[in-house]
Amino acid sequence: MVSSLKIFTSIALCLSLLSGCFDAGGATSANYSDDIDAVRDYVADGQSNDDLIGELAGRHGKVTWLAGPWDDKQSDQLILVSASIRKKLDNADRELTLLYRYDRTSHDVVLDKVLLDGQVQSVVGGAVAMLAMKLE
Repeated sequence: MVSSLKIFTSIALCLSLLSGCFDAGGATSANYSDDIDAVRDYVADGQSNDDLIGELAGRHGKVTWLAGPWDDKQSDQLILVSASIRKKLDNADRELTLLYRYDRTSHDVVLDKVLLDGQVQSVVGGAVAMLAMKLE
């Protein structure tokens, strides 16, 4: 079972990234543009992350890509890249955020968490949320 502190920390980090208020020694998303591009271009199961996010957003969704350090205490080689999709579902504004961990050294990209309206989703819940976004 995941501790409440760990969930709170993950949500706080995501919210700070989404609001653009993170402090990484003066770093901005512009400093992470290559990392964002690497995650967007990464292909899993024959589809790039950029295509997947675009498909989930559909015609009416707005996509925002942000990046920052994975953890200030760890190596600067681990980067957190988030893709947030905002769209209206069932007459309500919803936000789906996919959090990716990118390793600058190995170039590995891992989908770490899926959040729906700021709440961490289980594997099944994340899949259902992504399907709901896709079905718009």
